[in-house]
Amino acid sequence: MKKLAFLLFIVSTLPRHAFSQRPDSTNSFKRFRLGSYGETLFQHMDYGPDRYSDPKGAPSDNRSVIGIPRMNLSFDYNFTPKITLTTEIEFEHGGTGAAMELEYEEAGEYEAEIEKGGEVALEQMFLTRKFSDAFQLRIGHMVVPVGQTNNRHVPILFFGTVRPEGENTLIPLTWHETGISVLGYLPKWYYEFQLVSGLDPNGFSSPYWIKRGRQGAFENVNMTNPAWVGRIENTSLKHLRLGISGYYGNTGKNATKPEKMKNIKGTVSIDSAEAEYNDRKLVVRANILSGNLDDSYNITSRNKTISSATQYLRSPVAKRALTWAVESGFNVFSFFHTKEKLFPFARYEYYNSMESTEKGILADERYKRNVLTLGMNYCFLPNAILKMDYSMREIGGGKYNNENTFALALVYTGWLIRL
Repeated sequence: MKKLAFLLFIVSTLPRHAFSQRPDSTNSFKRFRLGSYGETLFQHMDYGPDRYSDPKGAPSDNRSVIGIPRMNLSFDYNFTPKITLTTEIEFEHGGTGAAMELEYEEAGEYEAEIEKGGEVALEQMFLTRKFSDAFQLRIGHMVVPVGQTNNRHVPILFFGTVRPEGENTLIPLTWHETGISVLGYLPKWYYEFQLVSGLDPNGFSSPYWIKRGRQGAFENVNMTNPAWVGRIENTSLKHLRLGISGYYGNTGKNATKPEKMKNIKGTVSIDSAEAEYNDRKLVVRANILSGNLDDSYNITSRNKTISSATQYLRSPVAKRALTWAVESGFNVFSFFHTKEKLFPFARYEYYNSMESTEKGILADERYKRNVLTLGMNYCFLPNAILKMDYSMREIGGGKYNNENTFALALVYTGWLIRL
């Protein structure tokens, strides 16, 4: 209750203008600004956590969880009108501690892992040198702008109590790496190209594809195999934003145990496209993300020989993963004279972390998921939203028990101080 009261206090003090995604095309502050965003989440599930011990899938259950998935603090400082420092610290699930995590896998087996009960992470820290709006240079630790949600991960920028399941399962969210970026704003266009630290193939797995390959479990981050990232957006048509993004990089030499990955490139390539129509009354979004992993069979074979002390799942990894989604919401309060907004919405997602596999690897159909989410977003402030939704999850094309979740969330975001 103390954490919830703290979030409500912050919401009550927020200015009327919320920050959205980074980067900013122009500096909207003189010297520095302090911002924050956070989420409080309640979920009730009618299914058990183990999908594998029963041939029919997850058994019926009646369980609920509550917590604070994240609370972020952002600090920007202008050294000069052309050079800006950006930092962001994220507190996940209340900070740090110790917890036992059970990772259920095929054949009813599971791994018991000791992990931090929460996390305090430096999500962003970079310097931006602005030569012009059209050309800026950035060096440091920054968000990887792949997919629809990474670049717009602040909770007021998406429907639903949680981030879209497909992207949140297949790739890291929020995905942040260290490197160098060139970006800029042109009339109706935005672009960004990065050279950043790559992924660790020891973290690839059946349920999460390459998501847990993001380095950070150990002090040093390997960059023997860096990755290339690109993003382009266009807003030529009124109310419509179109975007494409991509990722390409070898991974073999970034492994926690590189001697076990000799002669393996482990190339990861990701392609994503998205569209958003938003006239402030009607919001419609669609996106698709497709990924490919070379050497998936060899990575699977060698990951099985790695000690369980590394806390990686060591499960088969697919050659290809896929997700796509469409969603729409309409502000029913637009018919009334009020600044508040109420968006009933619907979202349909398909995602499969084992869309296709190499010969010798069985594609488990329990990782094929179709999700229909119905809900409402009540925007009682421009930068604070009370969310409610109900998700109906079909597993393996209906061959296994369905999984349903009811959820409530309170989210906020905003710049608290500008000087």
